[in-house]
Amino acid sequence: MTETHDDSHDMRVKAYFSVFIALSIFTAVSFVANWAAHPERAWITPHTSFAIILGVAVVKAVLVGMIFMHLKFDWGRVYFVIIPISIMAMMMMMVLMPDIVIAWQPGQEPLEPAVSITGTR
Repeated sequence: MTETHDDSHDMRVKAYFSVFIALSIFTAVSFVANWAAHPERAWITPHTSFAIILGVAVVKAVLVGMIFMHLKFDWGRVYFVIIPISIMAMMMMMVLMPDIVIAWQPGQEPLEPAVSITGTR
């Protein structure tokens, strides 16, 4: 029996572990930025801390999307799922928009129920 060695599988496993390590490091960077902006220490301003944490969050989201959500490896397959769902979501918003716009507003009087033939409600 001969074993076939799949290089793409090894590449994906290596990418998963690399992203795991990167996510761990970026999470530590976020905690350090938050810690450094604490009023007792104030090594950096809260705005700088916010910018660092926001930048780290964007990088982490891109890494998770590209590797763990298979956008890098299986884009051809994902493309045929994302595009029809996006079109259907836009169509659903257009169809439901009149209901959302014409809906009862908090300041309006509610509509009276229809009176039946017997004269009771």
